[in-house]
Amino acid sequence: MVASDSEYNASLGRCVSAPGDIEHEEQRQEEEDEEDHTYDDARVSDPALLSEPPSPSLGPIKTPNLLSHLSFSLDSFLAQNLEEELTELPVLATQMYNSLRSDLSKTKHQLRHRMGHKTRQLQNQMDSTTRDLKAQIDMSLLMWKRNMKKASVVKFIDKVAFTLGMMECCMTPWLVATFPEWIPTVHTIQTVILVMGRYFIYKRKSWHYFLIDMCYFVNAAVLLFMYAFPQSSLLFGAIWLLCNGPLAFAIIAWRNSLVLHSLDRVTSVFIHLSPPITLYTIRWLYPDPHFERFPALRNLDSLPIGKTLGAAIGLYLTWQTVYYLLVVVHYREKVKAGKRVTSYSWLLSDPKAGAISKAAHTFGEKYSILTFMAMQLVYTVLTCFLAFFTYASFKLNTAFLVTMFLACVWNGANYYMEVFSKQYEKQLNKLASEVSSAVNANQQPKTGHLHQEGGHRPGAGKRDSVDLHRSSSEGDAGHLQQGAHRQEPLHGGQEENQGRIATGHSKVKNE
Repeated sequence: MVASDSEYNASLGRCVSAPGDIEHEEQRQEEEDEEDHTYDDARVSDPALLSEPPSPSLGPIKTPNLLSHLSFSLDSFLAQNLEEELTELPVLATQMYNSLRSDLSKTKHQLRHRMGHKTRQLQNQMDSTTRDLKAQIDMSLLMWKRNMKKASVVKFIDKVAFTLGMMECCMTPWLVATFPEWIPTVHTIQTVILVMGRYFIYKRKSWHYFLIDMCYFVNAAVLLFMYAFPQSSLLFGAIWLLCNGPLAFAIIAWRNSLVLHSLDRVTSVFIHLSPPITLYTIRWLYPDPHFERFPALRNLDSLPIGKTLGAAIGLYLTWQTVYYLLVVVHYREKVKAGKRVTSYSWLLSDPKAGAISKAAHTFGEKYSILTFMAMQLVYTVLTCFLAFFTYASFKLNTAFLVTMFLACVWNGANYYMEVFSKQYEKQLNKLASEVSSAVNANQQPKTGHLHQEGGHRPGAGKRDSVDLHRSSSEGDAGHLQQGAHRQEPLHGGQEENQGRIATGHSKVKNE
């Protein structure tokens, strides 16, 4: 126990003296650390010391203290730099945004400039191509017009028109008698072809306003009934009155003539005569006893006068109102300037041109159009009233259509005899003059003067040519008076005339 007590006291004495020793120990430790740092700094700054191994006397390098110091320094450096970067980040973002925006704006302007340049180049190329194509089309049209005016082409077209017109005259009665169910379809096809052809021909001549006249309106109403409202008895009665009334009587009023070599005249006859023939076939000859194709005719043995006449006049007034607003009001300046020709301007241009024009100018030039419209209304009402009789009698209807066809043929015969005969007469006179001149020139003595009385007359051929041209002009005037729009020169018999002239010369030589 004594020993243990003495040891306890000794340890207690060391503990008492421990604070001074601890301070001394800490001071010594700091000195050693400073020496280590000094040595390390020297090794870092001096390459020679770096190559030398560490001195054993210095003892081992204290790595944990160095790493902790480096880690603290790196943390402080990163914290300071990160704070600076975070402070500058909004400024850098703003600068980058402005730079990108500026670059995009420049790129946009450059692309727009390039696209505008490319667009102008493409536009110029397209304009150049369009001009070239238009020039080629105009040249082709000019060549086509020149070729169409050649004598051989005109004769060929006249022959084709004559053949087709004759076929129409022969085929229509045959179809009506043998295959009446084909008549509506044939009428539709022919209407579309002829009216479209007339539109393109009249369009080039600024005559296409003629195609809004009443006759074309009635033709459209017939097609509307056959394909849209075949069950409407009221519409059928109205178009029956208009077709067998004002439309058919217009053949006599406007002197439609069946000139088979003239497509324009054949078209005019078709427009006025084909709709009555079509309705005639549907009314009397169509093979449909149950009225499945045209239900409007079921139980329609007679037309109610008041109701049907009112519907017909209503259709006429509808057309007249639209025509007045378009032609007389909307397109008045074009018609007045002569850029467009209408039936009104053609009929009423000269107060002394004919009976209709004189009657329309009864109350003066100012009211000529209104007067003509009133006259046309009276004409429509009267002819529609007469059309009721054709619906009630098959024989009367047949006789009526035959009479209208004979009127076309009679007008065509007058045209051929009055116009063509004058041209043939002029050609025969020219032939006789040339033969007589050749005979008289051959009878003169060879030593004498050839150009004496009774001999060849200088300039006779020119005067004959002038006479022939004058006759052609007279024929053109007669053609226009009859309502025609084209007068072709007479080409037939030229080769025969030349042969006769050559024969006359050979006979003179033989004598």
